[in-house]
Amino acid sequence: MDSRTVALFLPQIRQRLLGVAVVMALTLVWIALTLVWCPLALAVTWYPVAEASQGKQQQLVDLDSIEPLGSGQVRVASIYLDRRSGELQKTTYITDYDCQQRRFRDVQYSGPTGSSAWLPVDPDPLNAAAMDYVCSLIQENTGGIDVH
Repeated sequence: MDSRTVALFLPQIRQRLLGVAVVMALTLVWIALTLVWCPLALAVTWYPVAEASQGKQQQLVDLDSIEPLGSGQVRVASIYLDRRSGELQKTTYITDYDCQQRRFRDVQYSGPTGSSAWLPVDPDPLNAAAMDYVCSLIQENTGGIDVH
């Protein structure tokens, strides 16, 4: 091949390489999102633990995701639903609760709110209800045995 022939095919080669790179990037993003949200994707038993604003705000926990962490702490996947604006806004969380010190921290979340630092749970009645529910389940099991 001479240099003119290579020059003719170079734009096509670049376009195909770009297409392959885009497909690879999208595949990696999909894999990353699947790994991050896997616990929520596997959730099968959503249980409503609290509501407010005449049912327009709801907190649900995934009973199958409850994981005792030891030292009075538990991790759980939950969903917060807010319909106050007329449109459904849904935020998913994976939250650690410290049952003895009544505090929480969000390990993962999909919405604009969330905190990775430990915060008191009592100012948030829906979150407090979720904590009370999962902590009571853990207390019912001797020695913090997994509730799955």
